[in-house]
Amino acid sequence: MTQDIALSLQPHYENFKVSERILLSGHSHQAWPDVAKQGLLKCFDDAAKHIDDKWQAAFEKADRVRDFYRGLLGERDAQIALGASTHELLLRFLSDLSCFKRPVNRPIKIVTTDGEFHSLRRQLNRLKALNIEIEVVPVQPSASLAERIIDKLDEKTDAVMVSAVFFATSEIFKDVGVVAKAAASLNVPCLVDAYHALNVVPFNLSLWQLESAFVVAGGYKYCQAGEGNCMLRLPTNYQGSPIITGWFAEFDVLDQAPGKVGFGPGQSAFAGSTYDPVSHYRAAEVFDFFEAQNLADTKLREISQQQITQLWQGIEAMGLSNDILALPSHAMANNAGFLSLTTAKASDWVAQLAERGILCDSRGDQLRFGPAPYVSKAQLNQALNVVEDLAKGI
Repeated sequence: MTQDIALSLQPHYENFKVSERILLSGHSHQAWPDVAKQGLLKCFDDAAKHIDDKWQAAFEKADRVRDFYRGLLGERDAQIALGASTHELLLRFLSDLSCFKRPVNRPIKIVTTDGEFHSLRRQLNRLKALNIEIEVVPVQPSASLAERIIDKLDEKTDAVMVSAVFFATSEIFKDVGVVAKAAASLNVPCLVDAYHALNVVPFNLSLWQLESAFVVAGGYKYCQAGEGNCMLRLPTNYQGSPIITGWFAEFDVLDQAPGKVGFGPGQSAFAGSTYDPVSHYRAAEVFDFFEAQNLADTKLREISQQQITQLWQGIEAMGLSNDILALPSHAMANNAGFLSLTTAKASDWVAQLAERGILCDSRGDQLRFGPAPYVSKAQLNQALNVVEDLAKGI
């Protein structure tokens, strides 16, 4: 392993005490660097100084957030709408589907998988009550997933909504671009959830073949930007008119007739309404910190792979039976930013690890370890020692 960069990063995270506790919860919520606090204070100071005129400064912070995401997507002029949560942005996307604006004489059909995050899973399940057909394709076997999704697409499909990395298992869906291209050939809107990829798995849209796709993601996880920093990337030259629409979407409509609901171009059409700008102030400071530390997504991927390899091989060397802890069935090279282990007692593992100062989480029978750049090699070894000790009892 190369020089442990975590040791040089930890002093920048003193408020979150990353050197005093082992935070393997980075796939859910990474610690914020100390500079994030400066963003909170700047937001307060601008509000106190400018009162209602604070919004010019706030919008500049929002543009800084967009520019950071544009860099990660490899699309300098990407049209990016911002939102407090991916759920908020998913609703705007869904309400822009033509089937909702021009009702069709058939059930609305949306294709997805059984590996989606709760925001999408729950909302789509709820839509079934509106006579909407939700085609759920099992992720496993993942080698044939793209083919099986594409088989569900036809001229009666209104949207396909899938993830680039599955939030329970951390497996990268490398063929998601194949699905997006197939959807585009049928004029079916394709939305890709990239939350568990962005800033830990390089996500250049061209390389992923996702130029035609809508992409949602956010800053709560691998971007260390905290809550309220989610994004929706729109395909180039796309002009929407979502039914669920905030009044900020009128900002760029100068000649709107009375009583008309107008929409600005591109990202403006998907704008929301009055929001708390503190999230963008915080994110702007964090993103400047990332650049100052040369923490590009390629570097973060290198660090992450070293950490996942250490955890994976450490657990493999314990020789535990699959009944205790089972390693992923996918190859290590197809693993994203956290390690997901199968165990019937996942929640017990989380509780007992927490008692020993190691924070992680679980989803069903998946025990999830999510390292971060500030977690040192020594801390990972300490965690592995605790896992081995607990395995004797669990």
